[in-house]
Amino acid sequence: MRNAMRFTAVHLSLVSVLILLAFALGEGVQTLREVALPELTSPLYAVFLPFGAMVLLTWVYGWMAVPLMLPAAVLAVGAIVGVSGLSLALLLVLAAKVVAVPLSFDLFRRAGLDARGEGRAANWRVLMAVGLVAALIGNVPRVMAGPCCGGFSMSERLATYVTMTAADIGGLMLVLLGAMALFRVLRQG
Repeated sequence: MRNAMRFTAVHLSLVSVLILLAFALGEGVQTLREVALPELTSPLYAVFLPFGAMVLLTWVYGWMAVPLMLPAAVLAVGAIVGVSGLSLALLLVLAAKVVAVPLSFDLFRRAGLDARGEGRAANWRVLMAVGLVAALIGNVPRVMAGPCCGGFSMSERLATYVTMTAADIGGLMLVLLGAMALFRVLRQG
C-alpha cells in the first residue's frame, strides 16, 4: 500500500511539474508575442503548449492521465485568471479539454490506429492526428460555453474555434519536436 501511494505521488508530481511548466512556457511565449507584436495582441494563444503536453502525457498514461493532469491544469489556470476567475463553466471547459485527449486516443484505437508503432515506439503521425481530433473535440465546449466567447456571434465563435485549434496543433508540434529531440539525445548518449 505504501509503495502504491509513493508510486502515485511520484507520477502525480511529475505530471504536475510538466503541466505547470507547459502553462508557464505558454504564458512566457504569450508575453513575448505581446511585447514583440503589440498590434497582434490577443487573449488567445498563438501556440498552446499545455495541449501538446496533455497529448504526450496521455500517450504515456492513457486514461490515468486525466486525474494526474487535472489538478495541475486547474492550479495553472487559477494562477492565470485568478481565483475569482475560476468559474464552474471554466472548470467544466477545462475538464472537457483534458478528457478529450484520452477519448481521441480511444477513438483511434477502436478504428485500428494505435499511436504506438513498431516496438511500442511512438507513431508521430498518429499522435498528430489524435491531437487534431482531441483539439477539435475539446475546443467545442470552450467556444460554445466557455467564458471566452460570451457575447460572440456565430462567425466570431467559428474564428475563435479555428484559432484555438491551430494553437493546440502548434503546441503539439512544438512539444513533439522537443520530445523527438530529447529521445534522439538519449539514444545517442
